[in-house]
Amino acid sequence: MKELVKEKERFFSSAYHDIQQPLAAINLFIRSARVKLEDKHPASHDLDVIEETARDILDMFKDIQDYSELGSYTPHVVPVDTQAVLTEVFMQYLEPARSRGIELRLSARRHSPPPIETDRSLFKRALSNFVSNAIKNTSVGGVVIGWAEIGDRLRIDVRDTGVGIAPAHREAIFAEYYQINNPGRDRSKGLGLGLSIVHRVIGILPKHSMSFWSAEGRGSRFSLYAPISEMAPVIGTDDQRSAASTSVLQGRYVLLCDDEPTVLEGLRRLFLSAGALVDTAESMAGFETILADDGRIPDVIVTDIRLRDGPTGIEVAERIRRHFAWAGVLPVAFITGELVSPRALRDFAEPFVLLRKSSAPESTLDEVSRFVAAQQATALGQARDL
Repeated sequence: MKELVKEKERFFSSAYHDIQQPLAAINLFIRSARVKLEDKHPASHDLDVIEETARDILDMFKDIQDYSELGSYTPHVVPVDTQAVLTEVFMQYLEPARSRGIELRLSARRHSPPPIETDRSLFKRALSNFVSNAIKNTSVGGVVIGWAEIGDRLRIDVRDTGVGIAPAHREAIFAEYYQINNPGRDRSKGLGLGLSIVHRVIGILPKHSMSFWSAEGRGSRFSLYAPISEMAPVIGTDDQRSAASTSVLQGRYVLLCDDEPTVLEGLRRLFLSAGALVDTAESMAGFETILADDGRIPDVIVTDIRLRDGPTGIEVAERIRRHFAWAGVLPVAFITGELVSPRALRDFAEPFVLLRKSSAPESTLDEVSRFVAAQQATALGQARDL
């Protein structure tokens, strides 16, 4: 039985990776086409439809990825700026709500909510899932994000004017893959993992809880409870990273490695659009000639982890690092379509970052840009110390 379970896990991981490959290529080439076409080009609408469909699939994969990784996640609880998180989630879902004809509002108060003690990324994910779920299940009216102080805890509310939840479903809505009023499995409504992810997040975060109220035909209110912090909030990564610009990659030298030719070409176009200088290869063998020329030191190595034949992406990165060892440890961005935990890279020397093929091309470009900018800043700081 154990061997059957392991075989099932191996199959699922391989299938997940293999499906990610063409999906990543679709999104990369959509972006490439948009760069070439004018906004009012007749094909723009077709690209909109393709992009929306791809986004639905990406959202499903992100849910699977998040649900899989939560089992080994260790929370990092710090004082968090609640207002910043609410604003980010509000801005994230403002356009999706508008596209469905739904009004999304952030409740106005005379003062901002107090900071809370939480893991910022986990709490934001839980709140995002509540908002996304509310939008998907509301056809008329709107969704409001609000908050209230309840003793030493803060309650964050997401209210909607949606279909509501019948008593018969209320015990099951947090179960995996459970969906109400979706017998045809409309993909725009996801896989039914959103609320189950929230349930797992609450189980991981200390002193957190949740509740919900609902009335059929009138809507629902989902609430998150978190302990109020007496300390000043720590500036979250998301608060400052967004200031980084893809202009950081202008003139930078990037080595790209992926065993899927269409994905590799899509990534090449993506980084070229940011002004980077790019060399590509599908395996370590393809880089041997480049390294033999002993040319310019790459500013960043971007590689898939699973490669079809020969060395893995990790081994490729280590080989290139050894070749340029005299120049210091080169930064590496792993872009994977597998269900890989960051712990799998615990023996790999920093600096490195783990990115997902399920991310939108712009997100990938932004993440690599921020990563390169951070390495620049570190190098400058070390130079000043000398």
